[in-house]
Amino acid sequence: MRNFYLVFKQSFRERVTSKSYLTTTLALILISIFAISLPSLLENFADAKEEVAVISNAPEIKTAELEGQLTDWEWKEGTDSQVSSLKEDAQEGKIAGLYIIDKGESNYSVTYFSKNNDVVLNSSLSQYLQAKNTQRIADSNGISAADQQALFVPVAMEKESFTSENEVSVFVIYLMLMFILMAVMMYGTTIATGVASEKASRVMEVMVTKVNPLAMIFGKIFGIALASLVQFAAFFGSVALYLKSGIVEPAQSLGNFELNLSALTAEHCVYFFIFFLLGYLLYASLYAVFGSMVSRPEELNGTTMPISILLMVSAFSGILFVIDDPTSALSKFMAIFPFTSPFNMIILIMKDAASFAEISLSIGLLVLTTFAFGYFAAKVYPKGILHFGENLKLRQLIMRKS
Repeated sequence: MRNFYLVFKQSFRERVTSKSYLTTTLALILISIFAISLPSLLENFADAKEEVAVISNAPEIKTAELEGQLTDWEWKEGTDSQVSSLKEDAQEGKIAGLYIIDKGESNYSVTYFSKNNDVVLNSSLSQYLQAKNTQRIADSNGISAADQQALFVPVAMEKESFTSENEVSVFVIYLMLMFILMAVMMYGTTIATGVASEKASRVMEVMVTKVNPLAMIFGKIFGIALASLVQFAAFFGSVALYLKSGIVEPAQSLGNFELNLSALTAEHCVYFFIFFLLGYLLYASLYAVFGSMVSRPEELNGTTMPISILLMVSAFSGILFVIDDPTSALSKFMAIFPFTSPFNMIILIMKDAASFAEISLSIGLLVLTTFAFGYFAAKVYPKGILHFGENLKLRQLIMRKS
C-alpha cells in the first residue's frame, strides 16, 4: 500500500505542477466563460438602429407612436420642405428610407424612397397602418371599445420545445459523450507518454524489480485520474460561479439546439461520473500497456491508434444507433458491453430507458473488466519497461518472460 501511495503521489504531483496542465486548465475556463458570454457580447456590439424618416399627412399618425410601436427602427419626423434632402439621404444609404403617409378615402397610402428596400420595415409599417385604419373604421361606425379591442387581439402562437421539461436534450447528451471521449483520449495519451518516457530513466529499471507492478500501474493511473478530476472541478466550479454571479444570463439554446440543462438531476450527474471514471480506468490500462510497447514517445501515435479507433467507434455508435432507438436490442447490448458501455449506458440513463438491474449489470461488468485489464497491464508493464530497441508487438509482450 505504501508503494502505491508513493507512485500515486508522484504521478499526481508531476501532473498538476506541469506547465501544460496549468495552461490547459486556464484555457478551458477562459474559453467556456467566453462562450457563455458571447450572446451578451454580440448584443452589446449589435448594429445601431437604422434611422427612418417619415412625413405624415394624416394627423392621427404620430412619429412618437411609430417610435413606440415599431421599435426596431429609429423614427425621425420630416417636413415637406425637407423632402429633397431626405431623398438624397435615402439614396446615399444614410437613412433606411423616407416614407410619406397620406390619408385616403378607404385606407392610408404610402410613398417611399429606399435604397435597400427593407422588406421587414415595409411589412411592419403596412401592418401598423392597416390596424390604424381598422380602428378608424370601427370608430366611424360606432363600434364599442370592447369590440374594437377584440378586433385587435393577436393570434396566440406559442413555441413548444422538442423535448419535455424533464427530458435531457439530445445536444446535452452529445456534449457529455464528447466530453468523455476527449477526456479519456487526452489523459490516456498522458499515461502512455509517461510510460514510454520512463524507459529513459534508470530509476524505473530498479523500481520495476522492487515495487509490486500492481501498485505501480494503478498508482500512476489513479494519480493522473485525480489530477483530471481536480482540473474538471476547477473548470466546472469556475463556470458555475460565473453563472451564479448573474453577470450573464445562460442561453436556453445554441443555434438550433436546445440546452435543457434544468432536466439534469443529481442522479444523472452521479451516473455520469461513475461511467466516466470506470471508462477512464479501463482505457487507461490499455494505454499503459501500449505505452510500454514502444521505445520512444514519438512512436506512440501509431501504436495507440487501435485504442483511439475503439474509443471513437464506441462514442459514435451511441450517436448513430443508440440515441434514436435506446430500447432496441443493439442499444441494450452496447450499453452493457464493457468497452462501449461508458458512452452508451449514459444515453440510456438520460433517455430513461435503462432499468436499475441493467445499470447495475453494466457497472459490474465494467468494474470486472477494468480490474482484469489492470491486472493484465501490471503483468506486462515491467516487461515493456525493461525492453529496449525494436518496438514490441502485443503478442510478444504477452509471451515475453520477465
